[in-house]
Amino acid sequence: MAGVEIRQVVKQYGRVEVLHRVDLSVRDGEFVVLVGPSGCGKSTLLRMIAGLEGITGGEIAIDGTIVNDMPPRERDIAMVFQDYALYPHKSVYDNMGFGLRMRGTPKSEIETLVHEAADILQIRHLLERRPGQLSGGQRQRVAMGRAIVRRPKVFLFDEPLSNLDAQLRAEMRVEIKKLHQRFGTTIVYVTHDQIEAMTLADRIAIMKDGHLQQYGTPDEVYNRPANRFVASFIGAPPMNMTPASVSADAQVIRLPSGTDVTPRGANLAACAGRDIVIGLRPEHVALGHDDPSRTPVSGQVELVEPLGSETQATVRVGDARFTGRFSPEAGLKHGQDVTLGLALDRAHFFDAETGEAIRLAA
Repeated sequence: MAGVEIRQVVKQYGRVEVLHRVDLSVRDGEFVVLVGPSGCGKSTLLRMIAGLEGITGGEIAIDGTIVNDMPPRERDIAMVFQDYALYPHKSVYDNMGFGLRMRGTPKSEIETLVHEAADILQIRHLLERRPGQLSGGQRQRVAMGRAIVRRPKVFLFDEPLSNLDAQLRAEMRVEIKKLHQRFGTTIVYVTHDQIEAMTLADRIAIMKDGHLQQYGTPDEVYNRPANRFVASFIGAPPMNMTPASVSADAQVIRLPSGTDVTPRGANLAACAGRDIVIGLRPEHVALGHDDPSRTPVSGQVELVEPLGSETQATVRVGDARFTGRFSPEAGLKHGQDVTLGLALDRAHFFDAETGEAIRLAA
C-alpha cells in the first residue's frame, strides 16, 4: 500500500490550462473519489497519477517517491477503465494473467493469483470464456480481476461503472467496497455520480472547471458544503436554493416576491443586511406548522413524484420553490394549497455574489 501526494499540479494543453494548482493528499489505504461534472478535470488528474498524461507543473508522489517522469509500468499502480480494455481474442484467464506474464511471473504463481482473484469476484466459472461471451458486469469483474492479481500499491478506477445499468451499478459498488475492505489498498476512483462518491469514499474531492472545490468526508461535504456548487452537486434530490435578503437586525428573511419569514432557531447575525442564497435539503422541508422549531410558509404544490416509500413534491412559495420528501399518506395533489415547515436552523447560507458558504454562529 502507499499514499499519493498531489502538490500544486497544473495541466495545460497549449495555452489552455485545464487543471489549476490542485493539492490533494491520499493517505495510505484510503479510498478517495474524484467527483464532478464532465470536463472538470477529474479523469485528466487520474491519468496523470497513472503516468498516461504528462504534468505541466507541480509534483505527484506515490509512496514518497516523485513520479513525474516515471513511466506507468514503474509506478506500481493498476488501472481499471470505463471501457474494460480486455483482449477480445484471449480467454478470461489469459486476460487476467497477461500483465503478470509480461512481468515474468512464474506460471504456477500466475495460476494461484488468477484463481484467487476469480474466487473473490465469483467469476471462476468464466475463466475459459472470451470477453465477447460475457455480460457488461462480468467484463467489468474481469477488468477488476486483472488489476487485483497485480497486487499494486495503488488502484486507479476511471468511471468503471458508467456502462452498466442501474441494478448492476449498485451491485458492483458493493463489490468494490468489499474489495477495499478486504485488501486495504489505496484507491483513487473517478466518477460523475455523486451517489457512487458518497457510498464508496472515505474522502471525496469535488472538482469544477479544473479547480478543487472541497475535499472531505461524505459527512463533511454533505453537511458542511464549502460553496453553492458543492451544496447543489452533492445530494439527491438536489438542495433547494432560494435567493433572499436578510434584514439589518437579522430578524427577517425576505424571499422572492416579497414573502417575509421570521426564522426560528437560526442565528443569522452573520447575514445581517446581506443578499444571500438559502440552501435547504429536501429532508428539512416538512408539511404542517405544528413544530415550533420550523418556520411556516404557505405555498401551492407544483409537482408530485410518487416513489413508493416516499413522495417527492415541489411547492411554490411566491417565486421560490421547495422540494421535499413526504409520506405517501399525505396524498399531495397538483395545485393543492399547503403549509410547509422549513427547518431554517438546518439551512445553509451562501453569499449571493461569491457563492461561498456563510458560517453562522452557534
